[in-house]
Amino acid sequence: NGSLYNLPRELPDKIARPHRGLFILKENERFLKDNVEKEFENKTGAKFNENDIYQPAKDYLLSREECTHAVVIGGSMFGKKWGTPDILGAIRADSDAVYSPLLEVIAVEIKDEGYSPVEALGQAMAYKLFAHRTWLILPDDNDLDRIEGIAISANIGLISFSRKGDGFDFVTLNRPASGHPDFVEVNNNLEELKRKDKKRYNEIIKNEKD
Repeated sequence: NGSLYNLPRELPDKIARPHRGLFILKENERFLKDNVEKEFENKTGAKFNENDIYQPAKDYLLSREECTHAVVIGGSMFGKKWGTPDILGAIRADSDAVYSPLLEVIAVEIKDEGYSPVEALGQAMAYKLFAHRTWLILPDDNDLDRIEGIAISANIGLISFSRKGDGFDFVTLNRPASGHPDFVEVNNNLEELKRKDKKRYNEIIKNEKD
């Protein structure tokens, strides 16, 4: 016991120690380098796509109490250009609350690397038609300084994200105040969600998952 550390010195032709605490047969050293380590490097350096960010972003918004309920939407459920947010949320009290404020709808747009700032801001602005608060979640890059200024003046929430190990690290740069969407558009979108996906509708509007 306690003498394993010296094996590579005593048996240099048979035992290798490629990393601290890792001892392998010398004959497997090339396999480790050519396969296992290469695969690990590819995995950790792999590009991510927008869909990978949806759930972590939703969890971040809920943990920061920027919304009380949220579901991932994405795609083109509402059938309009720039009309379907990636995450749809709500700020509302549970049914048994003593005081129940008015329902607020939250719309979130997420962009991955290589996004167009003009398109991202345009989509967030379009969501203000049916959402009380809109958010942009963007990669932490050189464009954020300019975008943050526009987001503040347009009352759009802004969150940056960066890779952190296997997950993402989020930072809130600007919080939006509650706005005044068109009540017809609010009702139309919620009715469309109810018609196409009643489970997700119940989850954010009625706090029911079944």
